[in-house]
Amino acid sequence: MGKLDRYFIGNFVQIFAKTLALSVFILLMQMVWKYMDDLAGRGISMLRILELMGYWSVSILPMAAPIAVLFAGIMIYGQWAESKEYAAAKAAGFSFLRMLQPVTLVLAVIAVLMFFVSNNFIPVANFKGENLLLNIARQKPTFKLKPGVFVAGLDGFSVKVGRKEDNRIYDVILYDHRERGRGNTGVLTAPEGEIRYPEGSPTMTLVLRNGRSYLDVNESVREERLRQGMLAATFDSMVVRMDMSSFLLGDLGGIQRSNEFNMLTLSQLDTSIDVLEVQIADRMAEVSQGMRRKLGGWSEDSMLQAHAVDTSLRVATRLQPIHRYRAVQNAAYLAQSNRDYMNQIASELDWRNQHLARHYLEWHKKFSVAVACVLLFFIGAPLGSVIQRGGFGWAFVASVLLFLLHYVLAMVSEKLGRTWVLSPFWAMWGPNLVLAPVAMAMTWWASRDGRLTLSLPRKLRTTTPAA
Repeated sequence: MGKLDRYFIGNFVQIFAKTLALSVFILLMQMVWKYMDDLAGRGISMLRILELMGYWSVSILPMAAPIAVLFAGIMIYGQWAESKEYAAAKAAGFSFLRMLQPVTLVLAVIAVLMFFVSNNFIPVANFKGENLLLNIARQKPTFKLKPGVFVAGLDGFSVKVGRKEDNRIYDVILYDHRERGRGNTGVLTAPEGEIRYPEGSPTMTLVLRNGRSYLDVNESVREERLRQGMLAATFDSMVVRMDMSSFLLGDLGGIQRSNEFNMLTLSQLDTSIDVLEVQIADRMAEVSQGMRRKLGGWSEDSMLQAHAVDTSLRVATRLQPIHRYRAVQNAAYLAQSNRDYMNQIASELDWRNQHLARHYLEWHKKFSVAVACVLLFFIGAPLGSVIQRGGFGWAFVASVLLFLLHYVLAMVSEKLGRTWVLSPFWAMWGPNLVLAPVAMAMTWWASRDGRLTLSLPRKLRTTTPAA
């Protein structure tokens, strides 16, 4: 490997690492904003948040790696063409295809690593990340006593304080509505008090001083209660204990989901696909056999015996008109019931087939993502060489537009694959097959020293107005 080869590889790896980190950061921020409501205000430690973001960072690599390869290809080869390094390399005997060879070796390593990550790390990250997110979302928001705001859900109490200084509280109003259906049956007011709530404790204690209590003494309906009034009393000190166990953090490591299609490796997907196909076949056989027993009627032998007994008698002639009408109505009800049952079975089989399609799609996605990295590079590198611009702005805009085209194609085909409009194979490989001719055409064009000038023609730039 010569010096130029090492130079090409070093430049590409450096830019690829930066663009991959940038892509992961942008996509990670999108995930954070998407689930901000599930994370905020639940008392989760920063280490747990960073752990969840680490799982997300691994999960979004199939989306970040292709755009990073595309971005790096456009930027590197555009810079080489713009700074005349491409012309110098050609003068040294390096054609465009020869310049692609060392970077192609790096690209092959990236593709293999992407497959390895997709098959081994992403299933684990999806499993742990989704379970951690679900456990966080199920946590009750942390208890915060804000001045001037009623805080409900405190073991049947609602509390409002006018002012709070450390553990001291002032102008306290506490409503008691522990008896469901009766509303607020008691009110406590106090000009001052103290709150005792050690971190992690299942009990919060309010010590109220020099207050008054109002107790409802009538157990009838609200209208009667308003006429009867309440029992008032004063106290020097009162202790109110509230159960706060619902505000404590639960087990964030609990398992809520497992064996989902995006949590399985290739071997596990193969096993799951075989099981699902057997379940679908067994279910269809069960339904078919049940409907045969239900609608098949008499066997052929029993029909012949009945015909031999008396061929002159028919069921219709033996029934009275009113019974004939009931028989027709019962037959219509039976047909309608069978139709509804079969519609239900059709919906169930559609769900089973969609679940099976998800497994097939995930199986093919592990390979198609690695191939997409290669194809997008062979579009980005020739495009940068042809345009001869390597700035960050142009490379960013071009890579985003090209990646959006690939992403839209992938999303549309994947949705068609989920419903078996397309087979899972064509749904996952279709976008790559669309990009393959584009990549070959762009590579051929760049190898033929093709140019695409975005600036004004020389005549327009050099012509000056006559004196």
